[in-house]
Amino acid sequence: MFYRNTLKTKSTKEKEFEFNLLEETPNSLSDDKQKLGSTKQVYNFITENGALKTGYGFEDLKSPQSTTDLEDESVVSLRGNEVKAIWRLKWYNKSADENYYYIFYYNDEGYICYDNLFMLRLATLIVPNTYTEAPFATYYRSDQQDALLLSGEGNNLMVITGDGVDTCDSAPLIKSCCSHYGMLFAVTASASSTLVCNTDTEITNWTDEKTSNLDFSDERGDLNKIISFDDYLYIFRDYGITKLSIYSSDDEFSINHMYMSDSYIYPNSIAQGGDNVYFLERSGLKAFNGSSVNDVEIDCIDLIKKCDQSRCWATSFDGKYYLACRCDFNDGKQVGCEGYSDGYVNNALIIYDYQTGHVDIVRGVDINQVLALNNPLKAKLVACFNNQYKGKIGQLTRDGKLFGSELENLWQSTKNDLGYHGQKKRIKSIAIKSLSDAEITISSETMTKSYSITGKTSIQKIRTSVFGNEFSVKIKAQGDINISNVVLTASVIQ
Repeated sequence: MFYRNTLKTKSTKEKEFEFNLLEETPNSLSDDKQKLGSTKQVYNFITENGALKTGYGFEDLKSPQSTTDLEDESVVSLRGNEVKAIWRLKWYNKSADENYYYIFYYNDEGYICYDNLFMLRLATLIVPNTYTEAPFATYYRSDQQDALLLSGEGNNLMVITGDGVDTCDSAPLIKSCCSHYGMLFAVTASASSTLVCNTDTEITNWTDEKTSNLDFSDERGDLNKIISFDDYLYIFRDYGITKLSIYSSDDEFSINHMYMSDSYIYPNSIAQGGDNVYFLERSGLKAFNGSSVNDVEIDCIDLIKKCDQSRCWATSFDGKYYLACRCDFNDGKQVGCEGYSDGYVNNALIIYDYQTGHVDIVRGVDINQVLALNNPLKAKLVACFNNQYKGKIGQLTRDGKLFGSELENLWQSTKNDLGYHGQKKRIKSIAIKSLSDAEITISSETMTKSYSITGKTSIQKIRTSVFGNEFSVKIKAQGDINISNVVLTASVIQ
């Protein structure tokens, strides 16, 4: 006689779990977000429209040799072994009645070099000077022209325009200046708590008789940068923002303190973009709209706030705020410049789209300064560097390479129990669409397994066998990257 088997066995059921949130970029290094597919960390990918794509990088600055063929470019030849500072200038040529666009740089030989960005380059052009270090630089209008003002130790103040170079031995060292309603306002290196007002907007005509001083000795600290924004002058200070306006014909000023910060504002992080001026302070990234300061909510700010940002540098370009800074990724890895034997100053470029709020991160690049070469012909975002690439000026690319060397990339999910807390599960397969070779690693609290993917145009399904309660996924790739449609299939033990 046969009896029915009454032994109980564990049953399983299958369910698909979609990792379709690749555009999220919190970079919090935390597993607090338990939504399936949430991003814990991502760098050197561009996350776009639910896909991972080839990240940003830098290559040698190239420029057309004429304004008639903008696609035929050649590498801009540089002089010296180190580029210490970079500037730009729109140079109006009166005889030709057209604008010329130049890039300037200060090198380790003490030369101020410059190059026309849209002309055949035969030799590096030099502005004679005796500066003993990279000078302060600021932009302003002189005689209805754009002007580059340089001021530093060892040389007189220098004003460069389309008319040539003028110098002034009577003016102090100027950190920032701005022309406004027929007057010149300046912050000097020797008296950073005082705003200097000059009744002559031509700075080369500087005399003490033409100047007056406004003292700002209060808890907001030194004056660092003057910005003309929305028809007012705003003075960015160590710990605040002050608005200056002229409200009578007697050269009297209205002064309003717009913002008081509880942490230091990094002067070189200040950049106007769209309807706001963005800046970094120790407590986070901020946006000033002319009347109030608001927090910019980006999760990756936790990576930034832990670090000294005294050498950070920012600019605005093409709808994005670019911040070269130092980040603490706290993962034990050494990506790019993080492996330099002599250390590094900065190790990341944060790219914040202020129209959408989206963030991408370039990790492993030690940037000294970033600069927007804005012009109507062929605008570019460029940078100069510390350490290994200090002799280069680079232009931003989307090839994921730093001067030909591919940057290591990573996307990592938070841990997730797939909605079945405390129950054992087995990841049976992973589906993915990847146009390039990639590596996927699945980890649980008990095991880690990696799988190699060969790039194809169709969705692939790879069989896996990873047991555990909570799982996380890592993705690395190389080449022309486009990864999407990531789906896990798991068996849940009932």
